[in-house]
Amino acid sequence: MSYALAEAAAACGLDKSTVRKGRISGTHDELGVWHVEASELHRVFPPAARPATEDTTAAPRDAPADAATNALVSELRDRHR
Repeated sequence: MSYALAEAAAACGLDKSTVRKGRISGTHDELGVWHVEASELHRVFPPAARPATEDTTAAPRDAPADAATNALVSELRDRHR
């Protein structure tokens, strides 16, 4: 998983300029957007603490949502009602 600059800063609870000044390596994509791998980012900057109110059961933003997955999630939710 890679982060864009703003995402990297948010993942560490830092300002973008702080991340940019860090000693981490990243790459630029064809549009010139800077990306850094999570392992490289967290080698230098620890992850930010998650707020206690954050829903940790939610699927990650980059999780694929296809019809089979949605059907399975609906079935499991119905079982727990």
